[in-house]
Amino acid sequence: MKAVALAALLTLVAGCTLLSPRPDPSRFYTLSTRVSGASAPAAGDDSLSVVVGPVSLPAYLDRNEVAVRVSPSELKYALTDRWAEPLLQNFTRILVEDLGNALGSERVAAVATAPTVTPNFWVEVVVVRFEASADGSAQLTARWAVRDTARKILVIRQSQHAKQSTTATTEGGVNALSAALGDLADEMATVLRELPKSAPPTHEVSPRERL
Repeated sequence: MKAVALAALLTLVAGCTLLSPRPDPSRFYTLSTRVSGASAPAAGDDSLSVVVGPVSLPAYLDRNEVAVRVSPSELKYALTDRWAEPLLQNFTRILVEDLGNALGSERVAAVATAPTVTPNFWVEVVVVRFEASADGSAQLTARWAVRDTARKILVIRQSQHAKQSTTATTEGGVNALSAALGDLADEMATVLRELPKSAPPTHEVSPRERL
């Protein structure tokens, strides 16, 4: 009887151990802005006003897991390494912040958060590639267009930016992606500064015109 009772007790303890909560090994990442020492522009200055969007990502990046490139034709998804927010939102938000810093302007916003802004320029972005590799390197390829206030295309470009992290980890790859995105923002700022500054229209831009 003692042996039976001991066996039952051990079974109960083992069952409780198997059913007890296990720690979640997931780690969550976000892209980060490039640190800028530029001072904020004063209110009422003549800095550029820019609306960024729409921005689109390839479907294979539309998931919570961080995509890692392991060969030219193969990706893997790190099941425990996840984006802390949808990547499209994170990408757009950081691009807006980096572009504003690069231009020295507080008048840069995403199209989804600036429905009534009438900017000097619109910047539309189609991301072709945006992932890190197992060695911590990162690749960003994007096609983008600049439109004036009348939505006429002024510039179309395809940009490629590569960065290498010092560590072959997911965190290093995400940091390299952030740096590549910062380089894209710098390139956009250079192009925008060279364009004739168009005056915003006197009428409010309708949703149909924005799209």
